[in-house]
Amino acid sequence: MKKFLVLFIIAAYFFSTTELVQLLKVPVLINHFVEHAEEDNSMTFMDYIVHHYGGHEKDADWETDMKLPFMQHSDLLNIVVIPAENLNLPDKITVDTHFKTIVFYRQGIIPNSYLSSIWQPPKRC
Repeated sequence: MKKFLVLFIIAAYFFSTTELVQLLKVPVLINHFVEHAEEDNSMTFMDYIVHHYGGHEKDADWETDMKLPFMQHSDLLNIVVIPAENLNLPDKITVDTHFKTIVFYRQGIIPNSYLSSIWQPPKRC
């Protein structure tokens, strides 16, 4: 029972959040192919797919063509956000911004000429 429930929840999730819901339209695809095959006996399934999904023109069965899988995008997931109850935030928040400055070196130890020589090309010793 747990396995069935897990599979059901996963299927419901994927069908509601992805384009997998288009796979439910496969019977429409097959029925429409059978209709076209009855009209034109030489039409193969590949010809049918190329005709309908390869940028075909508006014809007499356009409405049925638009019901085929992956012909139109469907609205997948609508998220409704319900705001929480009124939040009482404080009017003013104070933050202590006084930090003690810690110096790890003495100013006089590193000469200025040393720092400017970093950007010189390497020299042969």
